[in-house]
Amino acid sequence: MIRTTRVPIGLATVCALLLAFSAPASAVPTRGPLPCLAPTSSDLLDEGAVLKSSLGTYRITTAHSYWSVVATRGSQGYDSDIVLHDPTSCPLNSSTLGGFSPADWVAFDNNAGRLPIGTYATRVNGHPGNTSPVKYLVQFVQGDQTLSTTTTAFQPVGTGYGDWIVDIRDVYLSAGTPYTFTVSGGLSALYVLGSSAGAPGGWSKTAATADFSLTLPGTDLYTPQTGTLAVTPAQSGWYAALFVRNGWWGAPVSARITSP
Repeated sequence: MIRTTRVPIGLATVCALLLAFSAPASAVPTRGPLPCLAPTSSDLLDEGAVLKSSLGTYRITTAHSYWSVVATRGSQGYDSDIVLHDPTSCPLNSSTLGGFSPADWVAFDNNAGRLPIGTYATRVNGHPGNTSPVKYLVQFVQGDQTLSTTTTAFQPVGTGYGDWIVDIRDVYLSAGTPYTFTVSGGLSALYVLGSSAGAPGGWSKTAATADFSLTLPGTDLYTPQTGTLAVTPAQSGWYAALFVRNGWWGAPVSARITSP
């Protein structure tokens, strides 16, 4: 299946024009604020999980027509939540699971006919009731890799990072075809996510709205586990395979996808 590339539609320009008409020029900083959102504190790069000790709003950028993901996980008892903002910086989706584990994440689809590639923002908030000092990991993965359904070999995941809590791959699935996803290694969960061009509400997903999911029972990520997930998609298209660690280190992770 040949990947296609989407061309950005100039949302940054539109946003700048909106700001110009809504506030005096002297009130508009170079990198924000944007509508609906306070200025970003820094860029969040695709470089693995980053440890933070203060809450913040981070600017992220996608450049490929793939699924991408932002995620957070609390550390030393702190419970962090995450919000994804669209290219106009208005809220798009959020994950507010209670407890510092499992990780909170929002994945979003930049494939053709879905959300545009470009600049987004993500905000990490403290979950209500926190009593521990602010300490959390935050990660952005800009999707640009695929998993093959035509090989029986295990394909490595998470190899581009020293520490990670999420990694994501696009995989093309055909409607009505049964697939078996097999995962192995230091992993907590696997999610398979899909979307429809005519249903914008599904262009971003959380654990609560995943199409298919597998949770592995072990908590020691240095002890490899193996699990399988049966997936029969209702429609053909580019799905996301999202790999989640409720930690940031562990045994190497790999996956394979087979079908009859």
